[in-house]
Amino acid sequence: MRLLGTFLVFLSFFASANAQAQAQPNIVFILADDLGYSDVGFRNQKAGVTTPNIDRLASEGMEFTNAYAASPVCSPTRASILTGKYPSSLHLTCHVPGMGMELYVRKLSKGKKLREAAFIDRLPLEEVTFAEVLKEHGYSTAFMGKWHLSGEGSAKTDNGIVDPRFHPDQQGFDVNIAGCAYGQPANYFSPYKNGTLSDGPENEYLTDRLGTEACQFMERNIEKPFLLYLSTYTVHTPLQAPQETIDKYKGNKYLAMVDKLDENVGKVLDKIKSLGLEKNTLVVFYSDNGGIKGNPPLSSNKGSVYEGGIRVPLVFRFPGKIPANKKNEVAVTSPDLFPTLLEAVGISPKKYKGLEGESLWPLLTQKETEIDRAIYWHFPHHRTIEKSMSAAIREGDWKLIRKFESEAISLFNLREDIGETINLKDKYPKKVKAMYSKLKRWQRKTRVAMPDPNPDYGN
Repeated sequence: MRLLGTFLVFLSFFASANAQAQAQPNIVFILADDLGYSDVGFRNQKAGVTTPNIDRLASEGMEFTNAYAASPVCSPTRASILTGKYPSSLHLTCHVPGMGMELYVRKLSKGKKLREAAFIDRLPLEEVTFAEVLKEHGYSTAFMGKWHLSGEGSAKTDNGIVDPRFHPDQQGFDVNIAGCAYGQPANYFSPYKNGTLSDGPENEYLTDRLGTEACQFMERNIEKPFLLYLSTYTVHTPLQAPQETIDKYKGNKYLAMVDKLDENVGKVLDKIKSLGLEKNTLVVFYSDNGGIKGNPPLSSNKGSVYEGGIRVPLVFRFPGKIPANKKNEVAVTSPDLFPTLLEAVGISPKKYKGLEGESLWPLLTQKETEIDRAIYWHFPHHRTIEKSMSAAIREGDWKLIRKFESEAISLFNLREDIGETINLKDKYPKKVKAMYSKLKRWQRKTRVAMPDPNPDYGN
């Protein structure tokens, strides 16, 4: 009888998996934090990086070689992913400061000609997220990890909670694990000091914990379509990893954190397979901005509108729908994710009138080969790095950057000069004029907040 019972459970499990295969597709969206263009093994650009599971995902799906974050810092990109809008339209153009808004603006503007432009510190509840849309269509929805869209001043708290009215569970997610106002964890090891994440055993590692929670959520929701948004805090500072992993990389904590990220991506992929859900699950892997430890062959790092601050890994896998082992060179950006995810599961994005992204689904299914548009960045904020406090536009192979303080303009041909080393503005004045005019029109259309003269400058 015991064997019969076990057999019946076995049959029930596979019947559930088969029923899912005929139902609405699942979405597993994995967002890494501060993972640069070169921080994945399949790029073959940085010595020591080993990401076999992320590499496997890329080989089984489509990689976008010209994928961008909508901002060179985290919170704006995260808001744009959720809403399908540019950060400038949301007036959320900078990371929400843990130190508090007033102190942040005063500190970053000190000694500068221009004062930082105003920005909001939360994702407004009136904005529609793709999680809310999917929930309305019968999806179970879970957010796990870094949110960073719910108020300034998290560093002054002892649990990362500033205003729970703006947490993920108020923006379309049934489950919220670890999402609060934190832009980085208080600690990668338990106890976590996170009011939306229960502590685990002493020294439990946060990236491992979130990977396990993700797998358990999928197990619990195998009988209905689900959205799993796994938003890792990794590889953001503080640089912390288990000692045995650090030892594996001869003391390099950053490479150790990349390793743990990859391990847990593998854990999630393996769980999808063991549950029999591979053919009915869209998996997306992405990063919120450029890396902090160099992004060869790109120039600069997080915080800059040079390529190293905004170009990131992006992979889609959906067996039977998206061809395997493909590279796509079309330039895409984070507002494109909202309409893409909806179209991928059969929901028309057309009714959501404020969307500024384009669905990538025709590219992913190879029904189209191009998107005829420019993409934009507006970052009116200071960083101790080149090409911050700037706006930029990319159109085709060309990219134009305008710095706000000096009003200097740079023009690059990215196909010929991916490292942005040769400024072509004097050689192509007509190109400069056309692209700068288009950038200004976009800024007017989206009513961007501009930096103001700093009254303390020169004093």
